[in-house]
Amino acid sequence: MFKTNIKTLFRDVRSIPLESGNPDLVAHISFGYRNLLILAYTMPWVTETLGNQAQPQALTARLLEASQMLAADLDKDMTAEDRTRCILYLLHSLCFHYNPEHMLVAQNAVTEILDSVDSNKFLQLKDSPYICKILCYDYYFRTDKKSCKKAEKMLTQWKEQQQQDGSWNGITLDYALQRLESYALYSDVVDRNKFEKTIRKSLHYYADLPQIKNEVRFLFLLAQMGIFSNYPEQVEQIMNNVLQGKVSETPTGSISDVNISDVNRTKDPNMLTALRFHILALYLLNTEQE
Repeated sequence: MFKTNIKTLFRDVRSIPLESGNPDLVAHISFGYRNLLILAYTMPWVTETLGNQAQPQALTARLLEASQMLAADLDKDMTAEDRTRCILYLLHSLCFHYNPEHMLVAQNAVTEILDSVDSNKFLQLKDSPYICKILCYDYYFRTDKKSCKKAEKMLTQWKEQQQQDGSWNGITLDYALQRLESYALYSDVVDRNKFEKTIRKSLHYYADLPQIKNEVRFLFLLAQMGIFSNYPEQVEQIMNNVLQGKVSETPTGSISDVNISDVNRTKDPNMLTALRFHILALYLLNTEQE
């Protein structure tokens, strides 16, 4: 069933012109291709099922094209929050497929946004998970110790705000998962042990919430942490909804009651296709190789 769905989605995303898509759409297509590329190197069924366009060289070419689009998007006018998200898309892409020209674009954008936050120009971003992730990436790519300390300070503040049961008061579930993504990234690039208890406590709390089945971001978090198989029930619930087309047209991809087949109520069917492609490729990558 999953292979049939990925074949259909792969066909559909190939028909989407990247140059006409917004950064969120381009990023999800790019990350879906990246997941397929990893699979293509280890699982013969990928090329056998999806055809020559799923061969590693073809997928790599598409990744490079997407990276170019993500770098070019940073020259456009957008809100501060959208810019930070686009910076993260590019940085995340560069972790897998490095390009010095795109890295220079990313570094300039990082410097600009961090300087703006330090000067209190964007107060709404000062303690946001977006900025924390950018700081972690800045340490990863440039070994900037100041960025590392700022990220650590932010994570420590969140730790102090954490309730005994692992929750945070006054924030949404999606925002809590964004914080956990920040902790996971810090663990990957700086220190795996420093916030281990904090992560484990919050993950235990939020994974048990009934509404977690509506959060696609939870799948991304589990994949990032390498613990996809630890939460089979939650993964199955989310994937069932995704396969039914219950995906929202937001950058986070949180599941909604809107069905993808109801095109009359869909503002951007390409965005929904890109999200589902990314999610299903992620699922296959984290289950086929177990």
